[in-house]
Amino acid sequence: MTAASQILLGSALLTACALVHVGFVAIMVPLLSRAHGRMRQASVRLRAMVLTSEAVLLVLVAHTIQVWAWSLALYAMGAFADFPTSFYFATTTYTTLGYGDLVLQDGLRIFGTFAAITGLLTFGISTALLMGLVVRLLPSLAASRREDDQRH
Repeated sequence: MTAASQILLGSALLTACALVHVGFVAIMVPLLSRAHGRMRQASVRLRAMVLTSEAVLLVLVAHTIQVWAWSLALYAMGAFADFPTSFYFATTTYTTLGYGDLVLQDGLRIFGTFAAITGLLTFGISTALLMGLVVRLLPSLAASRREDDQRH
């Protein structure tokens, strides 16, 4: 595969994965808002735990879909003889861990780097989302703690 086609295909899969991730965020925000509204009677700590757990699970699903997409693309391109090896490579590359025990042939190396770029981008989005949630929940937790301290 030429460098230009690797860049084009890598950019296309990166864009598709970014859209999947942003789509999950767009779905997640109203879901978390509705869940927060339904839990008004629950304790602040329980509400924080449930909302954070829901957000983490949805983020994990989004990342899992993307790792599967990269795994399937690499396998379909014949980068590896079996799917488990393709999945392993995609996961270590997506997380930018990259052990180096597996490497892509010259005709796919540029394409493979886009998996790492995808992981960097979407982990950044996930981190921002989860930190935004925590920042919104911290004042409620602090107020709840003060109320508990005043009662005792």
